[in-house]
Amino acid sequence: MVLMVRKIKPQTLLSWEAPERVFKKRNKEFWTTILSVALLISVILFFAKEYLLIAAIFALIFLFYVLSTNPPQMMKYKITNQGIFWGKAKYEWVSLWRFWFQEKEGQTILNIDTRLAFPKRLILLLGNQNKKKVRQVLEDFIPYEKVGPDFIEKSTRWLSKTFPIESK
Repeated sequence: MVLMVRKIKPQTLLSWEAPERVFKKRNKEFWTTILSVALLISVILFFAKEYLLIAAIFALIFLFYVLSTNPPQMMKYKITNQGIFWGKAKYEWVSLWRFWFQEKEGQTILNIDTRLAFPKRLILLLGNQNKKKVRQVLEDFIPYEKVGPDFIEKSTRWLSKTFPIESK
């Protein structure tokens, strides 16, 4: 018995352009506060002889600084009958699990959990794309399931409300 597999021709269902990540320019007050806290923690870690941890903290601050000062590039996102294309990356429907939307910094974000080891979650900005239209297309392939904040997200929100780093 010969099994015939018919190839499905890729068909674009929806496409848009949006920034590759959420971007917020930080002011001088924010960086002064971050560096002050980092220096205080570094002094404590210095006496505990945790030099690699000090280096890691300043490396993360440097990365955050670079991401906060350089605006993101525009990316092309495409939803097809075969999966989601994000720049040059392709994620097939079998590797995607569920999706939901959230708002951050005044932008709508499409979150898609994957069944892959890496990345576990795709975070796509919608830009000017219609949220309802995206939801209609995606629901044909994967379920819409709003995921509540986990422990880390709740803790981060509480920390940022209790100890604000920058004024609004």
